[in-house]
Amino acid sequence: MRDPQLTVVIPVKLGGALGREMRGALLRLCLVALDCQTAPRSAFEVVVVDDGSDLDLDALVGEFARRHLSIRPRTIRNTGPSHGQTAAYNAGIDAARGRHVLLTTDDSMLAPDCVAAHLTAQAGRMAGAYVCGVERQYVYGVLFRNISSGSLHPRGDLAVRLFGTLLGFADIREAAEQLGFTDWTITPADVRTRFAELYRLSALTPSFADMYEELRSDRTDLRWLSVRMGNHSIARDALLRIGGLDETVPGGNSDQDLGLKLIDAGVRIELDPRATSILIEHRRDPRAFADGSGLARLAERWPRPDVLNLHAFFSRGYGRTIASYRQILERA
Repeated sequence: MRDPQLTVVIPVKLGGALGREMRGALLRLCLVALDCQTAPRSAFEVVVVDDGSDLDLDALVGEFARRHLSIRPRTIRNTGPSHGQTAAYNAGIDAARGRHVLLTTDDSMLAPDCVAAHLTAQAGRMAGAYVCGVERQYVYGVLFRNISSGSLHPRGDLAVRLFGTLLGFADIREAAEQLGFTDWTITPADVRTRFAELYRLSALTPSFADMYEELRSDRTDLRWLSVRMGNHSIARDALLRIGGLDETVPGGNSDQDLGLKLIDAGVRIELDPRATSILIEHRRDPRAFADGSGLARLAERWPRPDVLNLHAFFSRGYGRTIASYRQILERA
């Protein structure tokens, strides 16, 4: 069989009742979105990397595919316990048969023409580049315990309130109820028939909009901050040449480390607005917002002003912008 042109890599870890319920629902939506791609089935493959799930993820994905999908994802498993998202990406890249890899996440839904857009970009003027698509956020997904069934987290959930605070909400649950957004469920059928509407209902938050504005500009000094895995593609060999992703950098900051490695290796970082997707926000462990180990590791690896001051960038939460960070560096 002829090898595909592109491999979609999805790191997955389903653990605990809450993780299995919401992340399982998100994974199904992610796979259905990939099943809706307009690109020929022979042009791409899907590799799901099981990073230590506490269930048989291969059986779950296989059964879902047999019942609901025309694609047949491959599931591979990191050896031993969970090694983290970065190691899972590397395992997927190693296993990829495609010349290019598209690094996505299990909480992202790629638009029907997203894979085709990446294939076109990588075969055209963006050949050799790290190609970034445009991802909008379904922010009210954070309210749901299961976004497909519509079950919600308990009122007052600390992690949900913290996420809302980072977006500027005094009470995101109350705001959502007043606007009717607690009815905004997403089912596999919605992904197949209403993707354009779901994309329109999603938000381009300030930090995401700023990343894309940065990539549209001629500025290159902080372009590495626009690397955010979810809807990005690159030649597999280019990633292997720079050693893949650094597994010593915690997953929350592996995007920035990859961006720095790409720039250091002379790989262009480009925007293709035709490649679109939706990121479904979901409840995260509050401790993840306070973990500074990734920034410390970045500072150790890249001891330069634009990295050493990253705490000032991330302290602004979801309202952070590269433009404002540039001003901070100019004043420093």
